[in-house]
Amino acid sequence: WSSDVCSSDLPTLQDAKDHSSQRFTQTAKIMPEVIRRIAETRSRDETNTLFTKEIADGSATLFFSGANSARSLASKPLGFAACDEVDGYPLDVDGEGDPIGLVQERMSNFPTRKLLMCSTPTTKDFSTIEAEYLASDRRRYYVPCPHCLTLQVLVWGADTEYGIKWLKTPDGDPRPETAVYICRHCGGAIENHQKTQMLADGKWQADNPGAQNGTVAGFHLSKIYSPVGWKSWEMLVRDWVSGREAQKAGDNAKLKRFINTSLAETWEEQGDRANEHELRRRAGDHELRVVMPGMFIMTMGCDVQGDRVEAYLWAWGRGMERQLVDRAIFYGDPSLGEDEEGSPWAGLTEYRRTPVLSHTGKEVHLGACMVDTGGHHTQAVYAYCRAHQGEKVLAIKGRSEHGKAILGRPTDQDINWRGKKIKGGVKLWLLGVDTAKAEIYGRLRISSPGAGYIHLSKHLPSEIFEQITAERLVTKYVRGRAKLEWVKPASKRNEALDCAVYALAAAHWLGIDRWKEGDWRKWEARIGREPKPVETKPEPAKLAPAPAKLMRKVGSFKTRDGWSKL
Repeated sequence: WSSDVCSSDLPTLQDAKDHSSQRFTQTAKIMPEVIRRIAETRSRDETNTLFTKEIADGSATLFFSGANSARSLASKPLGFAACDEVDGYPLDVDGEGDPIGLVQERMSNFPTRKLLMCSTPTTKDFSTIEAEYLASDRRRYYVPCPHCLTLQVLVWGADTEYGIKWLKTPDGDPRPETAVYICRHCGGAIENHQKTQMLADGKWQADNPGAQNGTVAGFHLSKIYSPVGWKSWEMLVRDWVSGREAQKAGDNAKLKRFINTSLAETWEEQGDRANEHELRRRAGDHELRVVMPGMFIMTMGCDVQGDRVEAYLWAWGRGMERQLVDRAIFYGDPSLGEDEEGSPWAGLTEYRRTPVLSHTGKEVHLGACMVDTGGHHTQAVYAYCRAHQGEKVLAIKGRSEHGKAILGRPTDQDINWRGKKIKGGVKLWLLGVDTAKAEIYGRLRISSPGAGYIHLSKHLPSEIFEQITAERLVTKYVRGRAKLEWVKPASKRNEALDCAVYALAAAHWLGIDRWKEGDWRKWEARIGREPKPVETKPEPAKLAPAPAKLMRKVGSFKTRDGWSKL
């Protein structure tokens, strides 16, 4: 027992109560040296309740608290704390920050403080315990093979010649009762009952010794190490086979539970995650700022950051086939007006007005540009969109709600003192970003050019491939109910994906997703079919005349606002 104040923190207050009554108390009862120092729980005695245990001689106090309650974590100086199931902790508790950070604050005055964190891992890149373990000295338990006596870590071995293996019937059905462990060094078959001596002769070894100046120790152990009489290798094989069968039917829940709880490994969601390396491999050799054959009109998506505006230019063809034509970054303070020095908006205007040529050498029309208003520069974005409405520059805001349409209804942002909308004022278009991301990630998995295919050039900056695949769709549980949510690791950026969403919404605003063959033939006629040599490097950008002089009467297309003349 520590002579300091101790705390055991669980994901919720109910978890803390259950742990105190069902696990701690029951364990203490079979440990004479422990139970004799703790009085029986009495509801009227504040020193010994389900949430508080005081040692008889007053040398220590044990608190049980929930990570979902800032109050239960506050006002308690702690010398030793144990945080259990940290992957279930909320990111923020009662608006006061990370629960683990709150615990560490309570420990800051103790020079001999110790913090223990343990958990079943959950989703790869989003697991708290995974991140903490990787930052530690990463100790694993090495056990000797009973045949060759070589020390090794026990692994499942689904993709290796060693690990847990089993026989199959002539029909190919698994026989879990034949499960053995194949040694990675001598190939000998190890029976489950031989684990007892292996565990007794094993030892912990660090794969990353000296991490953080030797102050952080991390331990990893799976159910493959379970003592004889606990979870056997046969039982693990049955769980694995059951999980794989369910996965074939489209249910990943069983296999995910096996990976997380039995193998103590993180689960990587595969259903809605694009493969960055596959995109790099199949990237084309086409030049940037040259629209490919089969693409006839462009849209632009812009993301506003604290020190810059990023613009991504996309071209569109039949069946929502698309090409990322170019990316540009304009550094400056977005809060400044377009005419002020140090503003990025003038650069964006010049970039939008700079002609982009097709493979035939003809100019490709930019149909619409959408600019995100989220963040700290909402009014600056409104001002820019208000000034350039004639060029189809639209203010947008994303909503992360399942099932929402990619392009929703707009709301008027300019009203007078009577609360009446001002004619010609700026509108804010709401986007269903979850739906748009699902559409984009589905298209990224298409491997052959044609309807829906996304063309990326190998000449694009490397970070674009990372950013456009940064997010993934994971399952989270809210009040016990599963919820799908797009999430991004804290260490990654996603501007390329966000701007792809905005450009897609702009395509929907133009009605490209509803165009018929006659519409495509009209735009195809503008560009022509026969290729024509073009320079590989575009001419330096020049500020074009006023927007009205750029518009040519060559047809019309249908937008959400009605028919627009070009």
